[in-house]
Amino acid sequence: MRGRSRRDGYVETTMGTGWFVAYASTMAGKPSPRNSIHRSGGEVTVSAALRHHLREMQACLDSRIETVSRSVTPANVHACRTHARRIRAFLRTFRHAFNPAPLALYEDLLRRLTRDLAPLRSADVEQQVIERLMQGQNLPREEGLEDALAIAARIRLRALWDLKAKMNGGVWLRRLERLQQAVADPRLIIASRAPMAALTAQLLRRRRRRLRRQFRSPKPSAESLHKRRMKVRALRYVLERCAPDTAALRGELEQLRVLQDCLGELHDEWVLRQRLGLQRPQLRVNIEIRSRLRRRREELLRCAQKHQNQLLRIWKDMQPGRMGDSRFAAVA
Repeated sequence: MRGRSRRDGYVETTMGTGWFVAYASTMAGKPSPRNSIHRSGGEVTVSAALRHHLREMQACLDSRIETVSRSVTPANVHACRTHARRIRAFLRTFRHAFNPAPLALYEDLLRRLTRDLAPLRSADVEQQVIERLMQGQNLPREEGLEDALAIAARIRLRALWDLKAKMNGGVWLRRLERLQQAVADPRLIIASRAPMAALTAQLLRRRRRRLRRQFRSPKPSAESLHKRRMKVRALRYVLERCAPDTAALRGELEQLRVLQDCLGELHDEWVLRQRLGLQRPQLRVNIEIRSRLRRRREELLRCAQKHQNQLLRIWKDMQPGRMGDSRFAAVA
């Protein structure tokens, strides 16, 4: 570690990463236009499109890893973890176009990366939820939320030092090298001359159909809402990567984004409510906070329902053959 400073209430660390910094510098400045492979207007095969997308997405992830390795801030951690999840969602969507063994290795390496960042990200989210609750709340400052915030700060500090130790170790750099080898493995993608647009249309249709079924389930539990959020997020990521920029798509993406945010707040506040129940649950202020969180849950559920209904209308308004039209799902 070269040094550390405090900014925006969080500890920021600056670290050297040797080989990886040198590697990332070779990626800097390389053009990464969205879906540039399709600018020629020709029919693109599944193999060529997948290879192009993974190359772009991995280069972007490399940049995010290099940034978080230099400066461990909440924004950098979140950006790195989010982009790893984008790749994982893409791999899951097109799973049958990859060879199982190389795919399993690549997915495992991405999963380990998100798992390494998860404790720090969870602590950051908990602090943000508590700070949001403290704004404008007429609650005693010496206990309750203050106690919860202090506990979250200690958890974050411990997670920060654990992540620093991993980044300073050889295992971290070896895993990054293996990520490069996994995405460059010629066996990863099954050779296919099928059109990418047709496959994308079919898989998007399937994801929407599954989400429609989930939207109609009555009184979902916290766990099922969290799973719904992951499906919403996956559909959004694949649409952003693979679908053309149209007015209909922009409307769908906006509803998916807001719904994802609503479901994310529901999950984050549910986690906090559970922990407050274990942290001196008989304390009057804790009881009051948990009561307010339950009331806010009802507001967030109504918000989520509103955007689910908007999405159902958007999907219904699509012309009967629109979802299956290769022009709609083609990569722009």
